[in-house]
Amino acid sequence: MEPERADAAAVGEILRGAREMHGLTVANVAQMLKLGSRQIEAMEAGRFDLLPGPAFARGFLRNYARQLGLDPEPLISVVGVEASASEAVELTPVSNAEGVMPVGGDRPTSPTPVAVVAFALLLVVLAGWYFDWFRTPAPVEVAMPLPAETAPLSEPAFPPPGTEEEGVPPATVEVVPTVPEAVVPAPGVTPPAPAAAPQPQAAPVPAPRLAEAPAAGETRVELRFSGESWYEVRDAAGSVLATGIGSAGQVRSVRGGAPLAVVIGNAGEVSLSHNGQPVDLAPHTRVSVARVTLR
Repeated sequence: MEPERADAAAVGEILRGAREMHGLTVANVAQMLKLGSRQIEAMEAGRFDLLPGPAFARGFLRNYARQLGLDPEPLISVVGVEASASEAVELTPVSNAEGVMPVGGDRPTSPTPVAVVAFALLLVVLAGWYFDWFRTPAPVEVAMPLPAETAPLSEPAFPPPGTEEEGVPPATVEVVPTVPEAVVPAPGVTPPAPAAAPQPQAAPVPAPRLAEAPAAGETRVELRFSGESWYEVRDAAGSVLATGIGSAGQVRSVRGGAPLAVVIGNAGEVSLSHNGQPVDLAPHTRVSVARVTLR
């Protein structure tokens, strides 16, 4: 695959992942943007060359990104949908530029081909500007995660760090024995020997539960986010085990049948570990998108 096509495919995956996170279908987005479903599918497949020209491709991509709450400028720069050199019009002087000017009674000449091409190019630019101005929707507000102090309304899809891999031993209850009051015996009476006070028994302390090792044929990955990033994890059958957008400070732990295919949209903000071992994402990252297969 050519580098330009790979970059465009990475942008398409980011668009598709963000759309699925918002629970939108291709038809929903097409209706919002007043576009055809094939144009939405072309952008998600990275086939921006199927759109009607670079001017329209930039407008479509900018509107789609804003609709999903994404910054469109980095995506446009990655895809590189800029005006190509073949679209530039080279203006050359006419052959009779230095000749005799027509006199006042002569018949007016027809427009030159250069003027026709320049006028057509101007119409294309104005059409792209018109579309970008009137088709720009309001950005979708992305709901941020609730603070830690707020009680969760529903059980999270992924347990917080430390709750899944290791148990917390219960607090030990210390029992303080009671001391019986001393009894003064009567003169000449030998008091009986006091019964031995029962020794208090401390509550048994259960041994801490060890981290569960992955089952046979299963592997585990953990993603730690230092900033906002989109991610997706698939198992050996190609089924999506986890996908979403992580925020700074969050940790996601995913188990599944090996090998696991991991795609990270903003790799610089994510630390990845495989069965407890750190994984270097730098060799697997291109245009801030990391793709790695863990066995």
